[in-house]
Amino acid sequence: MADDANWSNRPTEGQADRLTEGEQLLLAGLRIWVSLRLGGAEPQGPVRDMVARRVNDRAGAIFVALMEGLERQTLRPLEVRCPGCAAYGLDEQRLVVACGVARVDMSLARALLRPLVIQPEPVAIFARALNMVLRHEGLDLPARIGGPVEAGPLTAAGGVAPGVTLH
Repeated sequence: MADDANWSNRPTEGQADRLTEGEQLLLAGLRIWVSLRLGGAEPQGPVRDMVARRVNDRAGAIFVALMEGLERQTLRPLEVRCPGCAAYGLDEQRLVVACGVARVDMSLARALLRPLVIQPEPVAIFARALNMVLRHEGLDLPARIGGPVEAGPLTAAGGVAPGVTLH
């Protein structure tokens, strides 16, 4: 299991140093959730505690609601990397960007989530709520809109990873 207490102390490289602290928290929570679920453990308690320790209990509860909504709605298995990976899967990118943009453009957040979930609205609402709580606590999830869209997952060097390995 990942050492979730030290997730933010992990050295960063490449694209990771471009993520805000809020985005790093979201990505770490997602990856730890999936790691626990794949290991047969219930992720709600440990992930909620991790987010609550870093932010507050409200953020922890909203993060769990976001993840439970995502799990109930998924169209297919999501591409999520292990907690130690430097590269990001396309589905991880979609979720992080959707959470960031949900505060300013819910239709774009829903569009980003549409390839992942049956009904993007409930997940987008939790994404917006999480964004607002994190923003209130000084952990922005920026609305990353207006830049070029990558065709696939990023590598640590910033390029698209050919034939990525799924974890």
